[in-house]
Amino acid sequence: SGSSEGAGEHCLAPRMAPPKKSKKGKRKGRDPLKCGSNKGSPSSLDPGKPADSRAGETDWWNSFWQKNSGAGSTIPSDEDEGFKYFFRASKKTFEYICSLVRQDLVSRPPSGLINIEGRLLSVEKQVAIALRRLASGESQVSVGGAFGVGQSTVSQVTWRFIESMEERARHHLNWPDSERMNEIKSNFETTFGLPNCCGA
Repeated sequence: SGSSEGAGEHCLAPRMAPPKKSKKGKRKGRDPLKCGSNKGSPSSLDPGKPADSRAGETDWWNSFWQKNSGAGSTIPSDEDEGFKYFFRASKKTFEYICSLVRQDLVSRPPSGLINIEGRLLSVEKQVAIALRRLASGESQVSVGGAFGVGQSTVSQVTWRFIESMEERARHHLNWPDSERMNEIKSNFETTFGLPNCCGA
């Protein structure tokens, strides 16, 4: 009887093993699905990669104007004039400049161009930072303070903007012909008393 009991144990062992293995197999099969659903959830998306670069900071001008419009007595009270004061360009010209450089500024942006909310700086805000830096001659720290960004961000934004404009806006740089040159010289001398001056 002992041998038959032993044989019974040997016969039962193979029949008991498969259910255990298949049970583990099912558990493993569920885990990837669970992980996959988590990866697809909005909370796991990269916060530094917005769906629309324009949607990040559409109110940059309102924030900038409220923060800086009262900084000095020479700043115009009218917003449109204030825009020209800060950026040396009208809003229409500003929008055109943004259209020229948009493709370059949204492609492969450096990780440093993420604002305090964890979103990429909008193209409009990048252009505004660069224009303010170039128009005012203020330090990078000062310009950064006006926009709520760091000095390194101002540096990166300005150089990326300049490099893009050199490529995209080159057709706007045309040396005047002789007739136009004489006209420019005459206007400079009449207006400012500077003879033989063709640019400043």
